Amino acid sequence: MSTHESRTNPTQSEGVRNLSPEDAWDRTRTMVVGRLAFSGGDRIELFPINYLVDRGTVLFRTAPGTKLAASMEHLPVVFEVDGYEAEANEAWSVVVHGVLEPVLDTSEIVEAVALPLFPWQSGEKAFFVRIVPAEVTGRQFRVADPSRWVSQFTGGPRASAE
Repeated sequence: MSTHESRTNPTQSEGVRNLSPEDAWDRTRTMVVGRLAFSGGDRIELFPINYLVDRGTVLFRTAPGTKLAASMEHLPVVFEVDGYEAEANEAWSVVVHGVLEPVLDTSEIVEAVALPLFPWQSGEKAFFVRIVPAEVTGRQFRVADPSRWVSQFTGGPRASAE
């Protein structure tokens, strides 16, 4: 099956449930760290970011550099966040496809400063950037019992550290 077919095929893997966009956003609101990926010139860039959901977008703070420059170019991005619900033994994943946009309007900056969004990394993070979504998808599934994956090679000797 081609990659395109696997994305458009309505059948799901055993126990996988597609999330509605509303459910995907609800789960995204419960986390504070996700991963931002985009093509930066001749390579793919991947950054962990702490964020919050604001007005149907993903908002984060940054300093001058790669992410801010990408927002000025309105680059297409992918944002991904995962969660695990231990009591239900279920995991989920949400993917947001969209574009980066710098927050430049003074009233939006004032509103963003009032939000509880504080960078984890020290240093000046004075700029706000939004991921404006074009598509939000998610899936949830029961976590498999680890014994399901036991094989004759499980627990065998490992190669020395490189």
